[in-house]
Amino acid sequence: MVNRQVLVATRATGIPEPDNFRIANGKISPAPANGVLVRVVLTSVDPAMRGWLSHESNYMTVPTGEVMRALGVGEVIESNLDEWAVGDHVYGWFGWQQYAAVDQSALLWKVDLDIAHEGAWLGVLGLNGLTAWIGLKHLARAKPGETVIVTTAAGAVGGAVGQIAKACDLRAIGLTGDDGKAAVARAELGYAETINYRSATDLSAAVAASAQDGIDIFFDNTGGWIADAIFPHLAQNARIIQCGTAATPSWIPHPDGPRREREMLVKRLSWQGFVVFDHTEMFATALDDLKAMFRAGQLRSREQTLDTLDMAPGAIGMLYRGENRGRLMIRP
Repeated sequence: MVNRQVLVATRATGIPEPDNFRIANGKISPAPANGVLVRVVLTSVDPAMRGWLSHESNYMTVPTGEVMRALGVGEVIESNLDEWAVGDHVYGWFGWQQYAAVDQSALLWKVDLDIAHEGAWLGVLGLNGLTAWIGLKHLARAKPGETVIVTTAAGAVGGAVGQIAKACDLRAIGLTGDDGKAAVARAELGYAETINYRSATDLSAAVAASAQDGIDIFFDNTGGWIADAIFPHLAQNARIIQCGTAATPSWIPHPDGPRREREMLVKRLSWQGFVVFDHTEMFATALDDLKAMFRAGQLRSREQTLDTLDMAPGAIGMLYRGENRGRLMIRP
């Protein structure tokens, strides 16, 4: 038996391409003394992977020669930990591979298949859902009746933000680059209105028409020219949660853009950079709330699954081209 793995071959300039990876057959290692051996059932594809592979500085880096870092859901097949039994399902850092022998620190939480199927635990009941919950409810201090605008509204995080916003009695406006995704965002993901930023003749005017009383919360996953169209329509004391910068293909050289200091001052804006790993103390509370929402039918999971690790090297590009239809994952 071998362990098929996707390794980082080279660092990426811009969006990672298939040539930045290589597929190898490794050994299946035994469970470490303070860990478990997991058979990976699903592994994730995330926009943040672009930053992890970049030449530029980032909050997380995957060195060349190593298995591509990724979250996953798996089944414990060997354990040296009392709290983890063979047959348990677990969510954690398993990478793009078929088997993961990992230390206890890589295990995030148990997966209860009586609550939700495996794919939901990799999305709305995983770090995507926690990112949406913490960003909207904690950092943005969302209040009923407020208006929130979300970029990449049909993405793994954006889709969760829309649903949580609706459950909290917020009015959510979603931006996406595809009419089909916009329809899904309205029908399934909690959005009252959507805007196709690719087809809008004047994106700023479209935002103004959808948010005539101003925007209280801007949950931004793109930055760049899309954010430029939104900033003028932020209300007094609006909160901006900067969760991603997907609209900027490269930060070398550093892109030019509008200056925002005057708007920050006059409108008393609050602009918060957000990496979910800085808020681990809130994970348990957020997860309990997300599970309750899922049971109540307020939170649904949309997924697209790619079969085999052969699909992995090109999967990040799929995300940035907007080709995915739901939370993108791989069944290795």
